[in-house]
Amino acid sequence: MVMEEQPIMDGSSADETKEEEDDFRSCCEDEDEVEDSEEPGKADLDEDLDDYSVKMYFKGVSIAGPGDFGSRLSGIGVVMERSRDLSPIRVQKKLDFYVEESVADYLALLDGLLEAAENNIRQVFAFTDSDILYDQITKDEELENPLLAALRQRILEQASNMEAFVLKFVRSTEIQKAVQLAQVAVGIVSTPVEGDKLTESCSICCEEKFSSMIITIKCSHKFCSDCMKTHVKEKLQSTRVPIRCPHSSCKYCISTPEFSSFLPVTSYESLERALKEANILDKIFCPYPNCSVMLDPRECLSTRASSSSQTDDGCMECPVCRGLICVDCGVPWHTSMTCEEYQKLPLEDREACYISLVQNKGWRRCQQCHRMIELNHGCYHMTCR
Repeated sequence: MVMEEQPIMDGSSADETKEEEDDFRSCCEDEDEVEDSEEPGKADLDEDLDDYSVKMYFKGVSIAGPGDFGSRLSGIGVVMERSRDLSPIRVQKKLDFYVEESVADYLALLDGLLEAAENNIRQVFAFTDSDILYDQITKDEELENPLLAALRQRILEQASNMEAFVLKFVRSTEIQKAVQLAQVAVGIVSTPVEGDKLTESCSICCEEKFSSMIITIKCSHKFCSDCMKTHVKEKLQSTRVPIRCPHSSCKYCISTPEFSSFLPVTSYESLERALKEANILDKIFCPYPNCSVMLDPRECLSTRASSSSQTDDGCMECPVCRGLICVDCGVPWHTSMTCEEYQKLPLEDREACYISLVQNKGWRRCQQCHRMIELNHGCYHMTCR
């Protein structure tokens, strides 16, 4: 059964803890009216949000790594939607300690209320997919777990400072934004598909990680989310952008949308600022070894569209070397296959395509820096630059 949309907590109703709980429970429906098989509702409150009210979606996530010695992680995610004129408030944390997921839900709600108070929010309409938390917060139940009892007390105290606080039980699909924040905080970047391997080894840290924590970059190299976060952090600290794939022989520059799939909100915002300052946001490098200039895909695609009758939306021409480039894959244009077909190719087959291109173009590899070069004119003597 869905909680009626009325304030669970009124800040002017009590000063004492016992009075707060009594007022809290008086706003809830009688227990004999609550059915055992409570159905979640939808996050569709009719209240018009003003500058001092929010819809709060929160979630805690906990995972235990594979094996007896796998790392155990917990994180929280909170999204507070405000009036249309104001941007959402987000809370995303990887906890310094591991807790059960039920405890993580409590911590997410508590952190959300604390953040709301810091932003002078007076009315909170909160949504949870945890029937356990919902029952324990809204009903007069004795909590055997002293930690949960203490957290519930903190939540009641914070709610009493609000003009209104409503908690509603909803389906998991209603709080997906908060779930995603919590998952990224602990390193989960994908949803496992039936039939996939449970774990994979990261080529950087050489540790076994859940497949849901492994990132596959468009160049097809795979790394765990923790190593990728560290890689990005180191590059940002040294202001080395754009950021390339960590693989030693790969020159692929990771695209902005790819970063958003595994970087926490604060790290992603730092990356965007760094790219903007370097004036290379959403730009790529020409993949042809004799060129490698920085390009703006939008300008190149616009120029090609106005001067060519071809209809390949993802194919652009480098204005310097005149080579055709696949914008989505960041590689020389693959005429005989779609991007999806190319992405499905194993690494060795992609290398075969590249070797064929090298042979057709007559490129050679420098023995010192190992870059591919093209002889345009002059003798065969090479001086590494």
